[in-house]
Amino acid sequence: INGQGGNVISLINVSETDGSGMDNAFWSGTAMFYGNGNQAFSAPLCKSLDVGGHEMTHGVIGSTANLIYEAQSGALNESFADVFGVMIDPANWLLGEDVVNTAIFTSGALRDMSNPHNGGSGPNDPGWQPAHMSEYQNLPVNAQNDNGGVHVNSGIPNKAFYLFATSVGNSKAEQVYYRALTQYLTASSQFIDCRLAVIQAAEDLYGAGSSEANAAASAFDQVGITGGGGGSSGPGDLQTNPGADYILLTDLSDVGIYLYDGQNFPQLSTTSILSRPSVTDDGSAIVFVAADQTLRALILNQNTGLYEEYYLENNPQTIWRNIAVSKDGSKIAALTTDYDNSIFVYDYNTSQGQTFTLYTPTSGGTITYDVQYADVLEWDYSGEYIMYDAYNVLAGGIDYWDISFIRVWDKSSNSFGDGFINKLFNALPENSSVGNPAFSKNSPYIISLDFLDQSFGTEYYLLGVNLETGDVGTILQNNTLGYPNYSIDDGALIFDRYGADLQISIIDLNADKITASGTPQDFVYGGHWGVWFGTGSRPLVHVKEVFPVRDELGLSPNPARTELQVSWPALEQRQQVDCLLYDMAGKEVLHTSLMLGGGAEPAQLSLPPLCKGQYELLLKTPERMAGAHLQIQ
Repeated sequence: INGQGGNVISLINVSETDGSGMDNAFWSGTAMFYGNGNQAFSAPLCKSLDVGGHEMTHGVIGSTANLIYEAQSGALNESFADVFGVMIDPANWLLGEDVVNTAIFTSGALRDMSNPHNGGSGPNDPGWQPAHMSEYQNLPVNAQNDNGGVHVNSGIPNKAFYLFATSVGNSKAEQVYYRALTQYLTASSQFIDCRLAVIQAAEDLYGAGSSEANAAASAFDQVGITGGGGGSSGPGDLQTNPGADYILLTDLSDVGIYLYDGQNFPQLSTTSILSRPSVTDDGSAIVFVAADQTLRALILNQNTGLYEEYYLENNPQTIWRNIAVSKDGSKIAALTTDYDNSIFVYDYNTSQGQTFTLYTPTSGGTITYDVQYADVLEWDYSGEYIMYDAYNVLAGGIDYWDISFIRVWDKSSNSFGDGFINKLFNALPENSSVGNPAFSKNSPYIISLDFLDQSFGTEYYLLGVNLETGDVGTILQNNTLGYPNYSIDDGALIFDRYGADLQISIIDLNADKITASGTPQDFVYGGHWGVWFGTGSRPLVHVKEVFPVRDELGLSPNPARTELQVSWPALEQRQQVDCLLYDMAGKEVLHTSLMLGGGAEPAQLSLPPLCKGQYELLLKTPERMAGAHLQIQ
């Protein structure tokens, strides 16, 4: 499953927490769990070969593309699990036909890849799935709606695979799809990316213009996943913080907080601390837990240029053990000394707080409560997610640390999020753990972390991870927990390391930010828990180009679905213009060109399959730019 020779663990006869039969099977990231059925299933799910193949494939997906389990990327995750489940049990195009209760699934199967409608007439019928993009179900991305319909909309790429496989044969089709999964798809890939990946994989194996590549394109055409001008791009980079850079640290006794400017170590606080401080992106606020378990803050006085220390609570509670402040300073997240599976989040703009329960997400929608407690916290740049490490204990006493991301804020509604969780790694090697993660300063999709291998004793490594591509780089083998942190230009990494005593060391990084370009050097003696930060202000989203002139566009219809008429009234000469579409997180989802201007008729723009929501359409020439908001319905 993980490509590293690990054991494949399956647990059968799994019940619900109340002891009733479980109508589900799922991959937890470490093992497969099979219920014996209750209402939807009339036999133990482990009886079905394609169900087992489906769950095992989730493990393979987690170790390769690691498709995010929500909306279109999550539907692709489910679809690829269905694809290889059927290929493992290729007698027909059905899944679960050996175990379903036919009184509920009247077709006799859980899903049918050849006919995703599966005997139903609409979304309310058990087993029904859309077979074409015209039937795509735009569902909210939350647990109540199947994380945006991951088990529903998977019917569309399922039908594409059926059409492709019946054209070229199962043997060729499964090889093409495995190559697409392992070589081209990334964590946030959308349906259009799957089309491009499958076509490219077919061309790799059989040649450009081959019947196999043409069959792949035809299969996706037939389900409405068309070219649309190209695939989506990965997340973009931020501008480098333009301010002066400093390093926060504490001494080896954890007494006080110091500010290293490259020469001097002025002491910002004499308070003993319990955990590593957290700082806003512009350095204006530093938060930490004091040794007396109270929440403290160092706030920069803009008039004096000095930090002043405050309690964060009017009536300080001695219950805290870690804290993190969001990059913009509007929120904090904190952990208590209860050592339970929860994170408390407070929003200063609304003066409201909410506690989020941590759990282990699974492929089947079931959640398990293996998480015992979290430790290290860091906010992402959007201010919507918290990255954290957590200690887990599985049934049978297997314990380990892993890293996850929890959605605690929803920017679209300006309110607390739904607590949706994604794991960093879905299949850690045996006897290993990961922890102490830190985001790159300028690439929101890059992190560094500590990796512990406890197969024979304990070995420590610093790793870098590209969250989008799934690439993992070994930065160095360390001799203790490193608590890594990136420099403000991402050109180096600082970390704890033992020399004559514990100290902060530094190592230069390659351009990929996940591998080293040199050897570690001594940096700060007698200190640890270093945090590198800048004092400048910058946008905390992917930066788009700035043009001296920005015109308005004409869009019709708006809201749109698949086709859009685009006009640029202010463009005097007819010419080819660059056309880009971004989602509200700054991710490019379309890049193509149009002929516009000179009073000509509007140009037709074919839109790729997109999730419901607001987007920004930008048109560019070398001299000017035009833009407009677009609503996808």
